[in-house]
Amino acid sequence: MKNVFIPAGDRGIGSELLEQLRIYGITVREVDGLGDVARLSASTGTGLFLVDAARIDREPAFVAEIGRIKETLGQALRILFYADRDDFESRLKTVRAGGEAFFQLPVDAVRLADRIDSLFNEKEAEPFRVLIVDDDPEQVEYNSEVLKRAGMMTSTATDPAQVIPLLIETKPDIILMDMYMPGCTGPELAGIVRQNEAFAPIPIIFLSVERDLEKQISAIRRGGDEFLEKPIKPEHLVSSVAMRAERTRAIRFYMERDYLTGLLNHTTLTDRLSNEVLRARRSGAVISFAKIDIDRFRGVNERYGHLTGDRILRSLSRLLSERLRRTDIVGRYGGEEFGVILPGADCRCAARLVDELRESFGRLSHRFEEVSFSLTLSAGIASYPDFVGPADMIEAADRALRKSKDLGRDRVSVESPTSLRYAIT
Repeated sequence: MKNVFIPAGDRGIGSELLEQLRIYGITVREVDGLGDVARLSASTGTGLFLVDAARIDREPAFVAEIGRIKETLGQALRILFYADRDDFESRLKTVRAGGEAFFQLPVDAVRLADRIDSLFNEKEAEPFRVLIVDDDPEQVEYNSEVLKRAGMMTSTATDPAQVIPLLIETKPDIILMDMYMPGCTGPELAGIVRQNEAFAPIPIIFLSVERDLEKQISAIRRGGDEFLEKPIKPEHLVSSVAMRAERTRAIRFYMERDYLTGLLNHTTLTDRLSNEVLRARRSGAVISFAKIDIDRFRGVNERYGHLTGDRILRSLSRLLSERLRRTDIVGRYGGEEFGVILPGADCRCAARLVDELRESFGRLSHRFEEVSFSLTLSAGIASYPDFVGPADMIEAADRALRKSKDLGRDRVSVESPTSLRYAIT
């Protein structure tokens, strides 16, 4: 649960901004006293307090009390300040008051929402997944327990032949591997893993009593990334695994993501659609694909500039990420077009979900200097098994999107195998 608070009656941040945050899925609560902030933050382990920086000079006792609460709660309470001016002295005061972020009024809703998410996601990040490969069951159990106590998820293999199936099943962030195992050495097993392109990015850490530098280098040359000598202190093992796993996730994230919006890029989105169609085919399930396009977006770029256009793209990407179901898969198809994969949703369910997004996007307010304006979006939807393959679904969704445009924009249309089924206005 995301606990975001402001002091009761403190609307310096603007009621319009609070409404924008609500559309993005973030509700800001007014609290009468700091005791509520402390209690709710402590009970959930996460709390974020939005404070007017003017209070630092105006109400030093109030700010001092916030500092005492933060000192007690630590990372369970994060403080963000906003102010009508941005200069060194203003920022210095907020840092001394425990602030972790600073925003100048008027605050950009997307930037604030992204910062709020980043602070909460530090707590909510998925645990690292580690595959431990060692023929010694006791060593496997010991290393597994050390990593589990550090909050990681582990899977184990004492037989090298189990590794490939486990890689497919568990999708680990990192492999911790013994160098010497009967029947297949660690370097040989690393070579087998590296033969599969899908597993090539996964780091392999060799863990062994081997101290011969030439042999260590040879093992790394065969496909390893790092060599740790046994015995190793638990804290060193945890640090080495965590650093490598974190780097792997970051690389994987940027390889799969669009640089501007943070959503899946075109290639990854279409690959995921292919996988979801195969899964639906095996299970007899339904799946829908939606193409979404911002209406008259070229005119926005021409009139207000590409930086404003980029902010709008980030705004829509955030709305898509927050307002759809957790099982839905969102990506930037290209330009101002976005794609959404909706597993388990037939065309009518998908149309309802996307139409709710259309309405929400239409309520967002965008700014350029002193000008405020709103935009609309159009969408087209196609479903499996109406269309049997991912390429067919994409083409059908594109036809439905064009139909939405032809009917006057700001609507969702659904395509059938023979003709356009219906449009939602």
